[in-house]
Amino acid sequence: MLSYKDFPKSDARRYFVVLLALERLKSHATLHYVAQELTCTRSEVQRAIEIAQAQFGVQINKVGPVYTVLSWGVLKRQAVHDLVAQGVPDKNACTVALNGL
Repeated sequence: MLSYKDFPKSDARRYFVVLLALERLKSHATLHYVAQELTCTRSEVQRAIEIAQAQFGVQINKVGPVYTVLSWGVLKRQAVHDLVAQGVPDKNACTVALNGL
C-alpha cells in the first residue's frame, strides 16, 4: 500500500489514498487509524477528506469517530484504485478517475 506522502503536495492521489483507506478500514476508519495506515498526520487525513468532499463531490458520513464513504461523487472508485496502484510516475493521470468532466 502506498502512503500519503508518496505523492507530491497538491496531488489528488493523496486524497484518493485516504478515500481508499476509509473503505478498507470500514468500522475502524477513524482519523487515527487512517493516519497510522498512511503514515501521515490526523490533520492531513481530515484535510484530504474535506478537499475530496469539496472538489470531487464525495459524500462521507461520520458517526462518532468513524468515517464512511457514501458516494464517490464524480470519481469512479475502480479508476481511483487503479490510478493509485500505478504509483507516482504520471502526475497528469488523475483525469482518468473523473466521470465525464
